[in-house]
Amino acid sequence: MNPSNMSADDLNDPTIDAETLRQIALARPDLRGLILQHPNCHAELANFIENLPEGSQSGYPGEQAYSGHPPYGYGAGPYMSYAPQPPVSISDEKTWGVLMHVGSLFIGFLAPLIVWLIYRERSQTLDQQGRTALNWQISALIYAIVSSVLMIVLVGFFTIFAVAILDIVFCIIAAVKAGDREAWRYPLSIPFFQDNIESPPQNAQYY
Repeated sequence: MNPSNMSADDLNDPTIDAETLRQIALARPDLRGLILQHPNCHAELANFIENLPEGSQSGYPGEQAYSGHPPYGYGAGPYMSYAPQPPVSISDEKTWGVLMHVGSLFIGFLAPLIVWLIYRERSQTLDQQGRTALNWQISALIYAIVSSVLMIVLVGFFTIFAVAILDIVFCIIAAVKAGDREAWRYPLSIPFFQDNIESPPQNAQYY
């Protein structure tokens, strides 16, 4: 695959790896905006592309400078399309991931909802973490409402206390996992949102 011969349509292939995307970014400055939208364009690659001089070419032997016109919407002009925001950096993923779960202890589901809505398109990790946090916070709210009803038979006092303790423990665990950029599925949560976290296979052996 010659990076200099790639077209905008070729970038629709989700199997293109990050190293190939890097080579294409070097060879085809006009495609960098599309490369930033590719699912395999991770944060480090995005930072690399953003720091490239505008219009720079790679040093491949025999490579010819691309002289074609940029695809519609990426050149200068009155009809220039909206430039997508780059992926979230690794440090920001850790910071917002931790704040998402810790904030849930103070403002409930609003903390993960706000972070998820802002960063879900820019970070797969924050997208997964937001979904798991929302699943638990909504579930915990339902459990608390049911416990309030059950207070008329006293058992509700115990269950609402248990929900509060579990909320604190779960949020702390999820925040620690978020510090490692890992999405953690809260136990006992109702799956309102599909979190796309792969479960380990049954009877799997770990060494």
